[in-house]
Amino acid sequence: MQQTEARAGDEGARLGALRDVGLLDAEPDPALERLTKLAGELLGVPISLISLVDAGRQYFAGATGLSAPVQRETPLSHSCCRHVVERRAPLVVDDCRESSLLADNLAVRDFGVMAYAGMPLTLSGGETLGAFCAIDKVPHQWSEREVHLLEELTALAVDVLEARRAAGQDLRDRLTGLAGRALFGELVTRAVARAVRGERACAVVAFGLDGFKLVNDALGHAAGDELLRAVAARVSSTLRSGDAACRLAGDEFLVLCDALEDDAQGAAVVARLHSALTHAPFEVEGHAVPVSATVGVATATTVVPADELIDAAVDALVRRKGGVSHEAGRPDPQRRARATRRLRLKHALAGVEERDELALVYQPLVDLREGRLVGFEALLRWTHPELGAVRPDEFIPVAERTGAIVPIGEWVLERAVRDLAAWRATPDGGELTMSVNIAPNQLRSATLPARVGAVCAANDVPADALTLEITERVLLDDRPAYARGMAELQQLGVRVALDDFGTGYSALSYLSRFPLDVLKIDRGFVAGLDVQPRARALLEAITAMAAALGLRTVGEGIETARQLTELAASGCDIGQGYHLARPLPAQEIEPLLGQVWTTGGDDEGAPG
Repeated sequence: MQQTEARAGDEGARLGALRDVGLLDAEPDPALERLTKLAGELLGVPISLISLVDAGRQYFAGATGLSAPVQRETPLSHSCCRHVVERRAPLVVDDCRESSLLADNLAVRDFGVMAYAGMPLTLSGGETLGAFCAIDKVPHQWSEREVHLLEELTALAVDVLEARRAAGQDLRDRLTGLAGRALFGELVTRAVARAVRGERACAVVAFGLDGFKLVNDALGHAAGDELLRAVAARVSSTLRSGDAACRLAGDEFLVLCDALEDDAQGAAVVARLHSALTHAPFEVEGHAVPVSATVGVATATTVVPADELIDAAVDALVRRKGGVSHEAGRPDPQRRARATRRLRLKHALAGVEERDELALVYQPLVDLREGRLVGFEALLRWTHPELGAVRPDEFIPVAERTGAIVPIGEWVLERAVRDLAAWRATPDGGELTMSVNIAPNQLRSATLPARVGAVCAANDVPADALTLEITERVLLDDRPAYARGMAELQQLGVRVALDDFGTGYSALSYLSRFPLDVLKIDRGFVAGLDVQPRARALLEAITAMAAALGLRTVGEGIETARQLTELAASGCDIGQGYHLARPLPAQEIEPLLGQVWTTGGDDEGAPG
């Protein structure tokens, strides 16, 4: 019984992850399409597929060699890939007619599948979503080289799936398990398209719990979280096929009502949702907690952007909460402008690394004991021909949500290491190092360590001259793939740094549990040295703790002589900031090589 429940739980997690990647019934992913084409060319087979195995069907997220018009799905009776998922292991068959596993598969009879090689598409969390397969219509003796090539292509496909799963800050809300904002937006987009094709309507319902703060105040935040989970469960129980729910923020939720025949059906769906929330109190830590909710609705019968429809529902909710009578929601102009800006950035970021719009500037890292230059941090800049200079804090989050950060990150790594190699070849630059920021999407990639090693080797730069900087989010997420990636990078010799330490919720347990080499102290601590008497003592505690853990420390954002002096006296190892040197393009770096800074409190802090 327990094994049966465990298997059911594993399958539920697998299907949940499958929906998280957002490819079922969606337009084919261009990257996956290119990978299947490459597989066909390299292996010399007529058909290659990236098959996502759903409950009752397989859906092709990438396909090459299928007859036109391309059929994007088949029932599982015609799926060889389902056996890869069930086994969670590769399946290589030279002649399907002689295979006890595949001989009776209807794909052999109806589609002429004669030889099959499939590799599992397994995410870092262990969920096997489907298979990357190569198919021949004649018997095919798969060579070791061909199997290895298919394995390598599968690893790239998994990277794409991981990036899609991670697109947005969260595709699923961690507290409730409902769809996150990014995933919900994709589902709304598809629902609008289906509604227009079928001459129907769809709606987004926004609702907020009334008096939720009182629950937190009276019973505590743990009880509040329990209530939100219970609300999410009741909402989920009302959903029809095609509907979806999302926790927007705090006590506010969104519900997508798909394929509505008319206004009456829409009103009935909203009434059923409201009744589910309010018909009986929720049981929370032994207390009966009644709930009331305020609702706002926005409906679409023509093509409308998902953000616009969601904004309209939220605006309607806000007006209802403010006592304004309900009317069809209209998006706030400023929110619309922000959404339009984000959409433009999303489109403009696609392929940006190939259009000569990106540039790197380098901020010097200075040893605070000796005043010598020890390396640089590579900082990314983007100038778009129409949008002009776009701030990193604006475009990098968009790049992370869309997955564009992965090719951009590769471009940054290659360019930074290449420039470092040139400076290390000069008489004064032989020991210089380079720090490069990497996004969580990149760190999750199983191919990152090999890629980093290849870039260093190609430029004759030792791996220990490279530091990769991660954000606190990686520690808080605490996925096994992150720790594994960090450990593999360290095995190469690459150093790993935690950036902006102190800005959020970093705990000492994280610093001891994760393989880190460098702690970068956030500029907020450094700025406090000018105005806060206790800032020096706090910095001394941080540097002493880091030293005890074997970590080097870097102080960021040094802007005054006093900050420089106090930071050096606190025991910090390395400093960076405008007081020492501004970020410079590569062609202006060479004059700095071999320079020495005065770190004892002169007014300039410039190279001496």
